[in-house]
Amino acid sequence: MEQITAYFLSLLEIIEKELKLFRLLAAKTFVGLCLFAMGVFLIGAGFILLAWSCFTAISMLIGPALAGLSTSALILLGGGAMLWIARNNLK
Repeated sequence: MEQITAYFLSLLEIIEKELKLFRLLAAKTFVGLCLFAMGVFLIGAGFILLAWSCFTAISMLIGPALAGLSTSALILLGGGAMLWIARNNLK
């Protein structure tokens, strides 16, 4: 009976240590995902500001309609380049 009790207590200690480790790793993973999401958001905001700056600069030279077209073309080229790089990284 004492052996069963000792085995059960050691099993509970192992489970407790594993749960502490799981909580630590889950917290690290959650923080990493939050930081990744914030980075994606900031990069998106940076691209929007870059597009607005390009639009403002180009609209002074060639007018708002052509500036909008050229700025959207630049954004589409940037997005296409990112998709191409992502596709090559997944291979």
